[in-house]
Amino acid sequence: MTEVYRVLARKYRPQTLSDLVGQDVLVQTLSQAIKQQKLPNAFVLHGIRGVGKTTTARIIAKALNCTGMNPTDPTPNPCDTCPSCVAITEDRHLDIIEMDAASRTGVDDIREVIEAARYKAISANYKIYIIDEVHMLSKSAFNALLKTLEEPPPHVKFIFATTELKKIPDTVLSRCMKLDLCRISGEVLLNLFKKIATAEAVSVEDEALALIVRAADGSARDGLSLLDQAIALSGTNITAEAVRNMLGLVDRGRLFTLIDTLFAGNIVEALTEVRSLHRLGGDSVIILQELLDLTYWITCLKVTPALKNDQTWPISDREQGMAIAQKISLAALSRAWQVLSKGYEEVTRSPLPTQATEMVLIRLCHLSEFPSAADLATLLQGGSTSTNRSTTSAALTPTIAPIASPAVAPAVITAATPLQQAAPISFEGVLSIVASARQPLLYSYLMQDVHLVSFAPYKIELRLNERAPKTLATELEALLLRTTGEKWQVALSGETGQATVADQNIQRKQQLEVDSLNHPVVQEILAAFPNASAAVHNTN
Repeated sequence: MTEVYRVLARKYRPQTLSDLVGQDVLVQTLSQAIKQQKLPNAFVLHGIRGVGKTTTARIIAKALNCTGMNPTDPTPNPCDTCPSCVAITEDRHLDIIEMDAASRTGVDDIREVIEAARYKAISANYKIYIIDEVHMLSKSAFNALLKTLEEPPPHVKFIFATTELKKIPDTVLSRCMKLDLCRISGEVLLNLFKKIATAEAVSVEDEALALIVRAADGSARDGLSLLDQAIALSGTNITAEAVRNMLGLVDRGRLFTLIDTLFAGNIVEALTEVRSLHRLGGDSVIILQELLDLTYWITCLKVTPALKNDQTWPISDREQGMAIAQKISLAALSRAWQVLSKGYEEVTRSPLPTQATEMVLIRLCHLSEFPSAADLATLLQGGSTSTNRSTTSAALTPTIAPIASPAVAPAVITAATPLQQAAPISFEGVLSIVASARQPLLYSYLMQDVHLVSFAPYKIELRLNERAPKTLATELEALLLRTTGEKWQVALSGETGQATVADQNIQRKQQLEVDSLNHPVVQEILAAFPNASAAVHNTN
């Protein structure tokens, strides 16, 4: 019978505290607690997916029940060879009970745990309950667990694992030792993947590994799953091109060429390049995401040139990014980020995303011709700027035909279901969510007829004007629950609160007009042209 293949994430799963990577603080805390015999009744392991929460829970179970080093006392260095350690590794120890709270969320499930906890362990020092995704338990289930958590039988320990710490009641957290598993750094992941590739006799290009590290986003399990996929695709010789195709990434070299063309203000070449990427299967949204990522990367290189030696980034990214960073100003990069960010929002909502993408790039090319404030001041003083604009002006007359519109327009355009958004950290963020949800009436009330009294995560206090409906608080709570997946409390108050957002915008606009007209550059222009006058025009 053919041996069953074990995925890399399981085959190379850490078995002792010393095997854990990227979690130095957690390892030190647990080691000291076990050495000093200062063990809590329960642990809470918190972190993103794939950083080792369940693995750490099993290692703790080994440390508490290892009989190879000391038959009676816990050890921070379990032998991993005694019957107890082997049984835990093979997931067959009768006293180590793992429970998935995502599928067993009710109070009856927890009652079973509480009843079983009264009986001593069969063969181990401690009976250990590992409850994964504990935040999925119901409120009544958490309440039923409280007394047992605070005063459990001496032979019982609880280990909870969660990705959503804020969903666990404070009454539960206060009875546990909270251990945070941090996102694993790119350098640590790169070394880990190199070591595993060598052990598997697989040759992987450095750039291919760097692409996998970036896609893993701090998760060892995600990265190993991608490495598994790359081995299945390419065998024992994995190239960067194969990984890039596997991840569905647009050719980074061509994207660097595109962004260089955009900064040069050459509209024709930029449109030609982006259309070529479309023909090769590049998605409009993905292209803008990649351009945003490249702009951020080039800005980082501009601010911190030492990043050119960061091995966790592909060498081609470092070389091409540094070449662009050396000739583009920080102000131009910041402006490009703003244009691309706004353009990304437009493209995701547009019925014609391909055309919308081109309009964003045309806008970015056009803005590349604008002089900075420093250049303008230099010109007023009779100098010349370092930027050569002569070649870009010719490019402003496109000689490329527009994309043909669809032969048959759809009769009805339906909005896609919005992705769940992160919880807002300010009232402005709430307004942004309401606008994205296309609730114009609610948005209008929040702008013009609501006074913010206080704002805190998941709790808002408002004072309503007479025009605002009394059901506004309930409607806003429902919308925030639907879009963020979190329960919010919107309370009405009799306190005065702040001015409405609309009034604040008017005040800011008036102040901005005054500041703009008094700006030194504007004053210098007026001094240079005595018959000129200045005014601020509203472009909204």
